[in-house]
Amino acid sequence: MGFLTMAEIDSRSDTDLSYFEGSSSTRLDVIGTILAAIYGVATTIPISTFLGAFGVTSTAIGFSICIAPLFGIILGPRRGFAYGLVGGIIQAALAPVVPTAGLVLLNPPIVLGPAVSGLFTGLALRKSTPIFAASYLTIIIVLYEIPNYTAWWFMLPYGLAVLVALFLQIHQIEFDPNREGLGRYLQVLPYAFIGTMTDFSMMTMGAVYLLNIPAFVFGTAIFPFMLAERTAATVVSSIIAFVVLATFRGALASQESR
Repeated sequence: MGFLTMAEIDSRSDTDLSYFEGSSSTRLDVIGTILAAIYGVATTIPISTFLGAFGVTSTAIGFSICIAPLFGIILGPRRGFAYGLVGGIIQAALAPVVPTAGLVLLNPPIVLGPAVSGLFTGLALRKSTPIFAASYLTIIIVLYEIPNYTAWWFMLPYGLAVLVALFLQIHQIEFDPNREGLGRYLQVLPYAFIGTMTDFSMMTMGAVYLLNIPAFVFGTAIFPFMLAERTAATVVSSIIAFVVLATFRGALASQESR
């Protein structure tokens, strides 16, 4: 048995590296596919009630709101947007037969919620791009306040999400899945919060411009439900994200490749 030359060693190293990168990319696509399917299934599990603009009718909101932030946190902006869109399409496909997905029929922009969440949450993970999430949420605030300024406080959670994104931007904070200690747990929270608010933005825009829900309904009936739902979604999605990141710690690609 002969010895390998330096050229052969370099060649094999390059081949192994290329295989690892391709393998990591494939794993992310598999995780994305599974996540989109889970999002669709989670739509069938009711967690709260959305009070509509038409009398006392209501449509239950599904557990999928807890899954939406994961697209960006786990997959990054590009894959987060793509697989989030797949998840939204699955939800729309279930709408005619699943009550918790039926809200899509009244408010079609909801289909884009997980994709938007995946894109802007993924961008927020990088130290140079949280500003895009802050800018997008600011636009949503303005679009809401123009017709509904008399219930201005409905936008307070959005405003908090803007401040969180700006804090990440100013301090150049980057998500680190390999961080140790308590920070490893807590670092997921701000991204989960940004993710749940960017997901909710599509529901809000549809409620404002398609359903024409009156401002007083936003400020009284919907507001407390929104606070409870989005707080629960932030906490639950943070827990799930941490478990997934810990489980697939060595399999997930670097942030740049996502």
